[in-house]
Amino acid sequence: MERRDFVSNIGLTLVLACTAGLAACSKGGGGSDTPAPPTGGNAKLSLNLASDLPNVGDFKISNGVIIIRTSAGNAATDFSALSSTCTHQGCTVATFNNSTHLIECNAPCGHGSRYSTSGAVNTGPATAALTAYTIKVNGNTLTVS
Repeated sequence: MERRDFVSNIGLTLVLACTAGLAACSKGGGGSDTPAPPTGGNAKLSLNLASDLPNVGDFKISNGVIIIRTSAGNAATDFSALSSTCTHQGCTVATFNNSTHLIECNAPCGHGSRYSTSGAVNTGPATAALTAYTIKVNGNTLTVS
């Protein structure tokens, strides 16, 4: 086989492979074609108060939210819901320290910013507060939006 024929055949093979790959990608990426069930408007997180966060100081980080039980009771004012994205480096905050009552961004960023349960910066290097979210309680269901 001559060099010209070889290069031509490789080019044709690549064109066919790319066309097949693009056709496969345009049909969707695997996963389900059924849309996810609605979560009730703009809800970021829903919790069952009968089983989630039963004790003062309990917290959960999920769907970009850190929610903390700040006092006993099942009213919206007994919880704090904030963005779990650190305003310094954009990583997810690591924990809520029940001893100091501060949200800590220790890992993976490792820079040591800390926030109060209102979202205010307590210790830098972060300079901007965490975004606060709205909390609604309906029976045993707490919803963050």
